[in-house]
Amino acid sequence: MAHEARTGWTFLTLAGATLALGPPVGLLGAMGRVREANRLIVWWSRALLASFGVTVEAVGLEHARGMGPCVILSSHRSHLDGPILLCTLPFDFSFVIKRSLARIPLWGWAATHAGYVAIDRTDHADGVAGMKRAADMVRAGRRVLTFPEGTRGTTDEFRPFKKGGVVLAIEAQVPILPVAVAGSFDLLPKGAMRARPGRVVVAVGPRIPTEGRTYDDRAAVLREAETAVRGLYEEARSRLSRDRS
Repeated sequence: MAHEARTGWTFLTLAGATLALGPPVGLLGAMGRVREANRLIVWWSRALLASFGVTVEAVGLEHARGMGPCVILSSHRSHLDGPILLCTLPFDFSFVIKRSLARIPLWGWAATHAGYVAIDRTDHADGVAGMKRAADMVRAGRRVLTFPEGTRGTTDEFRPFKKGGVVLAIEAQVPILPVAVAGSFDLLPKGAMRARPGRVVVAVGPRIPTEGRTYDDRAAVLREAETAVRGLYEEARSRLSRDRS
């Protein structure tokens, strides 16, 4: 009964926050006031996590402080990951999202106007065009997050990393910030209709420079980034396990 009550409260929170914040987010984004729009999205994310009963511990945030334009590469296990990172990283940023999310009524309109880049991962030309838009944003001073695994898996295991985010960083000549979120799969795995309350750990690692590197270096940079994200995930998972024992 308590779980059903929390689910109902979460639905009401999500619907109310979307109706209240969606229009101003979209309007601010359309006016070019992207940072103000993103602050409202953070408020939406905080309300969502609070309604689920999700708490977050962060380690390594010193690597993110003072960060200028960059590409953030994060592990991806759950729909909770985006809101968690929005509430944890000490700066505003935009996402590269799949186009189906941009079609969600009101939310999709608001997100794309706030600077989120929607791409169709099944359409190579659309994906390339989307990444070019993201690169232009980064060159203009924005931070952009991508999930290199592409989508969530049905198990708590890594999927093969795609090179799009790495190529984006190389083209814009900005650093990569590796990040991992552990515990979100346990609370809201793919296919679950309800999230459980609980704790997650976000781990942030040292930035990976791309200055002076070229497209020919993409495979080496991808290996470096994947190694960093995997290591951070193990660190965060270990910390979560120790605290639970």
